[in-house]
Amino acid sequence: MCTIGPYYFWPAGNIIGLVLSILLLLVTCISALASYSKTSKRINSHILNNSGTDIKETAAKTRELISKQVEIFSNLLPLPSVQSLTNLDKVLKQPRLLTNKPVHVISILLAMLTCIAMFSAQLWDIAISGCDEERTCTFDQDPDDTFARPVVYGIVGYYVSDRKIIILVSTPTAFLLCTTLILLMRGTTVLKMVLSGLISLGIGIFFLLFSLDTVQYIILLGTKLSNLSFILKLVSMMPIPLLAALFVALAYSNIIQSMEEKKDDKSSKVKIGLLSISIILSIIFFFLSLATMTTSNLVIMSTVQGHWNTTKEHTWDDECRDNNHVRYNEYDYRYDTTSTSDPESKPDKCYGKALDQLVQDDFTFFSICQLFMTETFLVLSALVCMNGRSITKKTLFLPGLLLFAAAVSSIISFFSGLVQYDLQTNGFPFFIMNGINTLSALVIGFIFVITGGSVFISFIIIVFRIILSILVFSLILIMTTFDLLLKLATLTCKT
Repeated sequence: MCTIGPYYFWPAGNIIGLVLSILLLLVTCISALASYSKTSKRINSHILNNSGTDIKETAAKTRELISKQVEIFSNLLPLPSVQSLTNLDKVLKQPRLLTNKPVHVISILLAMLTCIAMFSAQLWDIAISGCDEERTCTFDQDPDDTFARPVVYGIVGYYVSDRKIIILVSTPTAFLLCTTLILLMRGTTVLKMVLSGLISLGIGIFFLLFSLDTVQYIILLGTKLSNLSFILKLVSMMPIPLLAALFVALAYSNIIQSMEEKKDDKSSKVKIGLLSISIILSIIFFFLSLATMTTSNLVIMSTVQGHWNTTKEHTWDDECRDNNHVRYNEYDYRYDTTSTSDPESKPDKCYGKALDQLVQDDFTFFSICQLFMTETFLVLSALVCMNGRSITKKTLFLPGLLLFAAAVSSIISFFSGLVQYDLQTNGFPFFIMNGINTLSALVIGFIFVITGGSVFISFIIIVFRIILSILVFSLILIMTTFDLLLKLATLTCKT
């Protein structure tokens, strides 16, 4: 019960509880002081009656225990030696042969062409954005009813119109960095491959996060657009998952190949045949995933368009209110039952319907899960084509795990939200393409997880070693503090 307020508002229970609390605090303080005085007398008498030899022996045993703990810590978590750090410069300058370099170059050129297309489409869209006599064109705003909502819960951008400046800045930057990646492929060394991997990873993570925003923009597109404006918006936003997948695959391939030297092994005809089949299947799944993502986004966008026709509801505007609905103040209204005037005609905006938040959440959840599955499929397909013979089961474990998780989440999102809606336009191909893509991702991801399970076991062992190392390190700190206290006690005995 609260005791805040004037004293005459306090109930009897509050007063009794406050008094008992004060008494309990006083008893606790008195007991603590009494126990401290007794303990200090016992410690002082014990130190004065002993010569200090026991303290020295205890300190020696403590130091021996600390040295053993340090040895255990070094065995659990081995750190690089000084000699290995001195040879770091030689290791970074070692030459490396980049496997399937033409595939890397083609991927970078494809990313550069995609950046040019997105930049041009966004500029063109800004130039033709809805201008008329009543409304002037603005760079940071879209025409009315272009999107279902002007704001989304994005990561890179908050307002839908933020995509314009993001695309206009990010695509030229990515284009320039692609030229840097091509230059780093000449005379590849460990250092150049690591730099290429880090640059590609940074760009890939940015476009990966931005794709979470653009997939929401696409499904929220409206119908009150010209065909040219609609196409330009799709061209400026649809290829972003492709860019994210290409750069992440380049980063993963460079980092993996920089850690392993290529060995000249003679592959049998069976292995060469299996590798050729794997590359062909990777190319097929690459284009299948792109087609599925494009079809899925268009079908979902068309379905969502049936649930709204205006960005903002005008129910409470003055010209949209009924005659017996009178304004009370700026925000509240009151219902006047005495009004008998005839109903007046209302403008068309009064009959608009805004998108329900629950409907938007259902379609957004499925679109994001399907986006992750598509991007993982694209990364995996590009990785197989880039690495070729140098690809191993261990390198496929992480993409396989992500692919399996994305497929499971897509299935959950479909049956938990999307199955209750009547999908508009091409619903049957939508089910076929998404079913094939999802089941393939589920099976392929599960196979890669099983075959590369040793990586997961190694990861668990490393995590267990780190946890044990933290515990041993904490124990070392405690024992070191205890050793310092023993030294202080020895000095006190001498004095």
